[in-house]
Amino acid sequence: MVTKCAYEQARKRENMSYVVLTRREGEKITLRVQPGTNAEDLLSELLLDGITVTVKEIKGSKAQIAVEAPLDLQILRSELEEA
Repeated sequence: MVTKCAYEQARKRENMSYVVLTRREGEKITLRVQPGTNAEDLLSELLLDGITVTVKEIKGSKAQIAVEAPLDLQILRSELEEA
């Protein structure tokens, strides 16, 4: 039997992307809406699941950051955003 909590967690993972990036001081991560995304659907997902940012590790001048966000959001390093 699958509990409601386990079902909700599985559903959340299904609709979410998970990226781990290493950033130095001053470097950015940008979240951008994918082209063609239905704004109302995205807002519903954000209200339900939100966006999770986790600092996984810090070594010297580098931080490893995990971002979990709805699939309709692009997760970009700043150097890719500017390209």
